[in-house]
Amino acid sequence: MIGHARRGFPGTRAARRGIAAVLLLGVALLLVTSASRGVEVTRTDAGPDASLPVMVYVPDGDVGASVPGVVVAHGFAGSAMLMHTWSLALAHAGFVVVAPDLPGHGRNLATLDGGPEGLAAAVELAVGHLVGVPGVDADRIALLGHSMGSGAVLDVGVARSELVAAVVAVSPTDADVTSRAPRDLLLLAGANEGRFVANAESLLERAGGERGTPGEGEARALRIVPLVEHVTILFSGTAHDASIEWLAAALAHDLSASAPLGPLAGWGLLVFVLVLLWQALVAQGATAAAPPAGRAAAWLAFPVGGVAATASLVIVARSIELSEFTGLLVAGEVGLWFLMAGTVWLRFGIRPAAPEARDLGWALLATAVLVGIGGTSTLAWAPWWLGGTRATAAILLALLLLPYAIAAASLLHGRRGGSAVLVWLFLSVAVVTTLGAAAIVVPGLGFLVLVLPLVPVVLALTVAVSVGVDRPWATGPATAVFLGWLFAMLFPLA
Repeated sequence: MIGHARRGFPGTRAARRGIAAVLLLGVALLLVTSASRGVEVTRTDAGPDASLPVMVYVPDGDVGASVPGVVVAHGFAGSAMLMHTWSLALAHAGFVVVAPDLPGHGRNLATLDGGPEGLAAAVELAVGHLVGVPGVDADRIALLGHSMGSGAVLDVGVARSELVAAVVAVSPTDADVTSRAPRDLLLLAGANEGRFVANAESLLERAGGERGTPGEGEARALRIVPLVEHVTILFSGTAHDASIEWLAAALAHDLSASAPLGPLAGWGLLVFVLVLLWQALVAQGATAAAPPAGRAAAWLAFPVGGVAATASLVIVARSIELSEFTGLLVAGEVGLWFLMAGTVWLRFGIRPAAPEARDLGWALLATAVLVGIGGTSTLAWAPWWLGGTRATAAILLALLLLPYAIAAASLLHGRRGGSAVLVWLFLSVAVVTTLGAAAIVVPGLGFLVLVLPLVPVVLALTVAVSVGVDRPWATGPATAVFLGWLFAMLFPLA
């Protein structure tokens, strides 16, 4: 995968790769920035005590006009930024959008302990902020929510039907809907998230069945979005278009020009380019450590450790409350699982050679690269930068993840091309299957089933940065910091 030429003059493989990466970097940045062109995006705080962080999207040229508004609410372990692509699509269609960080998520420092009532109260605060945006027509307000956020917008839509003219529930949870409330209800679910399709069908039946035309007040419809599941539905153009068409009809809104390509594609290209640049650097300067010592069962030790970690969590959870370990929901149990699985792997599977002084420099460099790549997610989908409780949790989680990360980096030592891909596949399958088992049998971890499809994507990045360095005591800690940071950013405050 990586050449080992020692010179960086033009014409070498590494130099050509670097030049191509710089050109692609310009394309990626153009794609990311063009996604929000024509929309003013601001971050502020809503509510009488400014306790609710929100992102506000105002289409250019609509200030002073009478335009409809939409509150967009994220799901569990989400944020206003996770809904950024959808919010931009609505804004490009001419809607003013307010997207809150619900309690315990994103920039919101409140804990997620208020139940459905606390989430609904946050949505109502966001509605109050929306109607105060200049030019927003208070008689044309709609709500859109995903997963946990769908329950909040449904509750508000039922309770405030005199204010909320339409509701779009994406991957919906449960709510006390009726044949009359909320008004003009659209249900969206991904074809590959069967549980939420069933939820949507149940809601539709209790709401009176599919009928009517949006704009009349009692319209109901269910749309199944093909080829997506619980997370990818957020970035589906088909889902965006369905919601836009429904809300435009319900709010008597003439649609603006079609939206440009969302920021996710540009961000993905940007990450790819940064990895290329990193590998070009590694090809010029990396010197391998001594090979790790692997036992005959090195490959088997990690899945066995995963099974042992799952069984241990089941036993521990019966006597010790783990749900708030690290101060974050779910993240603590996940960190403990990786600690136990990784420790078994190091003990019975593979051990790196002793660390060397130069590992520190490479560890700092690899950490900076991974954290920097993570930071680019603020352009597309994540509130990456941490503070307060989240920063402390990230440190603890990194320590819990360290044995796994060092073992994985050791297994990658000396591997290139197809061999490295094989390791990535092994890690992906082992983590998805054994951690997936924990999600099923350990109380409180069920949410993980929804995000396990993203595990191979995350591991691909850590593998790509590790390949070519061949220093487990450098790339292992860097991977642990990156994964700990990611968990601390995603999971809600307990």
